[in-house]
Amino acid sequence: MLKYILITDEARETIPDHPDRVIVTPDDFIANRLHGIDLHHCQRVKVINLCSDYEYMSKGYYCSLLAEARNMRCIPSVSHMIQLNWKRNYQSALPELNGVLDRVFKEPADEPLERTYYVYFGRTSHPKLDAVARRAFDLFRFPLLAIELHYGKKWEVKNIEPLALSDIPDEKMSFMADALEKFTGSAWSSTNNGKKEKYWIGILHDPDEQHPPSDKKALQKFVKAGKDLNLSVEFITKHDSASILEYDALFIRETTAINHHTYRLANKAESEGIPVIDDPQSIIRCCNKVFLFELLSANKVPIPKTTIIDKRTERKIRDTLTYPAVLKIPDGAFSQGVVKAETPDDFDRMARDLLKKSEVILAQEFIQSDFDWRIGVLNGEAIFACKYFMAKGHWQIYQHLDEHNFQDGDHITIPIEEAPEKVVKIATKAANLIGKGLYGVDLKETKDGVYVIEVNDNPSIDSGVEDGYLGDALYRKIMQHFITLIEAE
Repeated sequence: MLKYILITDEARETIPDHPDRVIVTPDDFIANRLHGIDLHHCQRVKVINLCSDYEYMSKGYYCSLLAEARNMRCIPSVSHMIQLNWKRNYQSALPELNGVLDRVFKEPADEPLERTYYVYFGRTSHPKLDAVARRAFDLFRFPLLAIELHYGKKWEVKNIEPLALSDIPDEKMSFMADALEKFTGSAWSSTNNGKKEKYWIGILHDPDEQHPPSDKKALQKFVKAGKDLNLSVEFITKHDSASILEYDALFIRETTAINHHTYRLANKAESEGIPVIDDPQSIIRCCNKVFLFELLSANKVPIPKTTIIDKRTERKIRDTLTYPAVLKIPDGAFSQGVVKAETPDDFDRMARDLLKKSEVILAQEFIQSDFDWRIGVLNGEAIFACKYFMAKGHWQIYQHLDEHNFQDGDHITIPIEEAPEKVVKIATKAANLIGKGLYGVDLKETKDGVYVIEVNDNPSIDSGVEDGYLGDALYRKIMQHFITLIEAE
């Protein structure tokens, strides 16, 4: 299956052949003159523009311009060409790049004091400059770069320029070819049985996270599900941001937050046209309970009685609440930043503490229940139903004992068909207001009705819990959805 079009005006034999790519000249690409391929219907194909000239109005410029007009993902983009072709446009990025250089490049001030290093698809043959190479590629998105360093009082990046294939030393061509194979995924595209993998999925995770959305066993089940669907699935961390463009889709299995690398990487993937769960809009909407309150209220989704509080209204609202009442900071997660005020005096103390962390907080009616419903929703469809029981002797499903320890309640996972129809219907409506991603909707069911407590992007999917009924089919369903997203691009 064709995945890449490589454009070059130089000798084609410098680029390794592979079944997932074609190598074309700028003239043929501009004229849409490829044998058996109509470039107007290749939106899923990625373009790597390796022309020797990217100046304004050059053939290299027009190749990227027409790729974008044909709705094809392309490196470099026209905007990146403009940025790099004039130093005044990219010099604002140099302090950040020099900050990375200063941390990792500790070479002595020996001659030569001006040195040029080559970067191939975010990789370099000089290990001490790996971090600089990744960040430069992340910032400028040129497949081949020449980075010039100068020593004054310390080593600094003096200049960055596109690199032509013909300028690569002969002894570095094999390294360039290997970097290309890794960037396109070709180095991993064959399994032991010779079967070609269809797409490449990156799973963003933090190996050191204390309470990740998926445990290690569940992560391995995602890998197995991908393999069953002919996908290559690879784990990445926040340090691999420069490699995101290499993937066909990104799956975030790390707790998300707005002022956090998870949001930045989701935004980067989306801006590159790469399907991502969780998408930036879902993170923004789900990570703020004030937004959720307004959204759900405006769309007549039943929620507990809720009031927005700030320092000015704190005293006034205190006397209008029914106790016990629940107080929440807008961006709390994992039951943190959520407290129960039993009395007005509790309210005074707790509200004062929470308002030190956020300009506004929420006061919410306390609804007693033995368990919360968690309905998993993917692309508008309910896919799992769990009962999360309260932690023993506590009013929440999680009880944080100290900074590092917690206890949680029991759980039961049942078929969606056996969950109350009203619970599933309200959960699905709430999730659809957020988007078409993967969500976990928490609800309470009482004799007075069903109430949405919150909608979570990045919901927990742990081995033996959320997969308790569907088993491996749950992981396949989610990975199959990535195929649908990729092929819809």
